[in-house]
Amino acid sequence: MPEVDERSDLEAIFAQARSAAAGAVAAPGASSGRHVVIVTPGRILKLQPCPPAGSMPASQVQQIEKIIPPTIKWNIAAIAYTELTALQSDAAKAIPFLGLLRGFAYVGHAVWVFEGHPSALAAGCRDADVLIVDGAMAPHLVADWRPIAARAMRHPEIYVHDRQSYSLRREALG
Repeated sequence: MPEVDERSDLEAIFAQARSAAAGAVAAPGASSGRHVVIVTPGRILKLQPCPPAGSMPASQVQQIEKIIPPTIKWNIAAIAYTELTALQSDAAKAIPFLGLLRGFAYVGHAVWVFEGHPSALAAGCRDADVLIVDGAMAPHLVADWRPIAARAMRHPEIYVHDRQSYSLRREALG
């Protein structure tokens, strides 16, 4: 777990992240189109652009839509390693399922990523329908992260991403 800036305005920061992820607010300096919004431990919003509309091969889009169909626009939160230096060095290594998250945003879902620090866990999961946790980050989360996340979510559906098999495992909430 990286060290984070513990701030009193976390709810506002994550509200801004959700709005930017939904495309409701243009972030300063952001290119047009869809983005995955990454909230760094320093509480900076970093936008990862998606491929331009209509540019992804239909076969890839179909694979993404099989996981989470675009018929309903979902809010997707993710917990991964979001330290700024790691993101600038190799964002796909820091967040191994970043391509999948970009795909979800490409088909219209709002997607944001944060590190899962206890001070930000509820705010980061607020109003999410789906939470995807990097399996490498799970051991660094607080012991009761599942119920904390689930209580903050609209429709709690939680998955853990396995880096070895590149697969998602659904978590039991009860």
